[in-house]
Amino acid sequence: MKIVRAFLVVGLTGCGVAELPEDVPNAESTASVESPVIVGSVNWTAATSLSSTSTERTRSKAVGYLSIPAVGSRCTAWLVANDKIVTNNHCIGSSADAVGAKVSFNYEDGVASTSRIWYDCSIFVKTWTAEDMTVLTCKALNGYLPGQVYGKLTVASANAVNSSSMYVIHQNCDYNATPSCVPNKKYSPGTVLNTNWSSNELSYNADTLGGSSGSPVLAGASAANAHYVIGLHHVGVGSNYSSSAYNTGVEASAIRARLAELGL
Repeated sequence: MKIVRAFLVVGLTGCGVAELPEDVPNAESTASVESPVIVGSVNWTAATSLSSTSTERTRSKAVGYLSIPAVGSRCTAWLVANDKIVTNNHCIGSSADAVGAKVSFNYEDGVASTSRIWYDCSIFVKTWTAEDMTVLTCKALNGYLPGQVYGKLTVASANAVNSSSMYVIHQNCDYNATPSCVPNKKYSPGTVLNTNWSSNELSYNADTLGGSSGSPVLAGASAANAHYVIGLHHVGVGSNYSSSAYNTGVEASAIRARLAELGL
């Protein structure tokens, strides 16, 4: 069984210097990507296609594209407080990795690259290897912290239930099919498969790819704790476009325990 991390590695430029493409992933090496998986056919949609009055759309605004120039990569991150974001340890695992990190919460369809707003989120707070989780602090921009502008997500008080609805909000596109695609914000619906996949982890069949690392897994509208965070996405099992593949994340109880250490 193949287990792969949700990490997207940036390729080297012709000059031999790692360069982070802010707008498209086509300069990144998809051949060396350790990616989570698309389960069967692609069923994600642009977050902007959600109803503007839906809770899913409201929640999506607190998720952003995490640029990590210190290690030449990108991931996804989400706001858990006005000035705090959560992502994976395998995206940012140290204060050195966090140098220069920034997040855009309006990296979406219809927003020109020149109109994207970037927050400095380079202040390293803490990381946990076992939970593949890292928390960073973001600075205010024009007098406002990002959570004051885009809102924040709340972690569920209880873990998910098997067969319940769920969705992932993440920054990606199917670069396997279209290498020049833009990793705008996506909504991936699915179902919880196994809440006991491993210690403190659940599995689900929502689509993701490398670069989706650090995404929030949220309970669906029909589930208990609807629209609360029930997982921190990080790993895929299987091969892309296979109906037997699935993705996994750290469960809510483990996330809450780590955030409590920070008073969050």
